[in-house]
Amino acid sequence: MDLETGRKRAWHFIRLGIGWLLTSLGIVLLVLPGPGVLFLVPGLTMLSAESSWVRRILRRARERWYIRRAMREAEKVGITFDLGPDEDGPDDSSPPGPPRSSS
Repeated sequence: MDLETGRKRAWHFIRLGIGWLLTSLGIVLLVLPGPGVLFLVPGLTMLSAESSWVRRILRRARERWYIRRAMREAEKVGITFDLGPDEDGPDDSSPPGPPRSSS
């Protein structure tokens, strides 16, 4: 391992550590009195730059937020959504697998 590769790995772990520290502090401060969001957002941003699974989680959360926002806007103009349980719930359906003969 050469010096440049070692520096890149060191900075990678430093950024991950700072990201986790800020995220953890933000989560704690969401429960306790304090500015939790001010620590949570930069922490998640640092983690998403270094970790693909954090990036994927944030992308899903953003998509859900967009969907909720679009549904609120649609309801403002009179379009309603029924997101209740399906007609054929787990109690109404037959067990999975091939149908059994009754002989």
